[in-house]
Amino acid sequence: MSSAELKREQSDAETVSATPEIREHRSRELGLDQLFEVLQNQRRRYVLNYLREHEEMTTLSDLSEQIAAWENDKEVRRISSSERKRVYVALYQCHLPKMDDMGVVEFEKARGTIEPGEHIERCYEYLDVAESGSDLQWPRYYAALAAGTLAMLLVGAGLQTLLSIPAISAGAGLALLAFATTSVWHFVSEGPATA
Repeated sequence: MSSAELKREQSDAETVSATPEIREHRSRELGLDQLFEVLQNQRRRYVLNYLREHEEMTTLSDLSEQIAAWENDKEVRRISSSERKRVYVALYQCHLPKMDDMGVVEFEKARGTIEPGEHIERCYEYLDVAESGSDLQWPRYYAALAAGTLAMLLVGAGLQTLLSIPAISAGAGLALLAFATTSVWHFVSEGPATA
């Protein structure tokens, strides 16, 4: 038997002997802290989104290309090799092994394949909540609040009652300015909300 065959058999034996421990570890319920640890990182959320869309085994190469495209707001065919490599290395060394340890994905490092793990559905539940919360259109709420404050100012000025006191007028004006500024800031930083 050659040394290469001996090493291969030894490696296979180590894998087989480690498998029950790994299965036992993964079969434990995914704790809330672990769940949030997975969801706190954008690349890990991208992995979850990609696996949900494809619902099957994928390669690290395909996954890293798509995530690089999402991160750089480009089509997959337009990403550079350095953009792809940056994502590939981070997924390979950090994110996928961590997600594999938690049972969220099954990552075969040697083959470069990824597929959904036993705890991925729980991550999807929380991911759905986070994504539905991101549909809130805060700039529109702020703009409506600013418009309401402006309407109150105009009505009050027309009636010349409550707003005849300069301090109250100044306070209402500052509130209007604060709402308008916040609305513009949200709009510029997050972009226009798509309905």
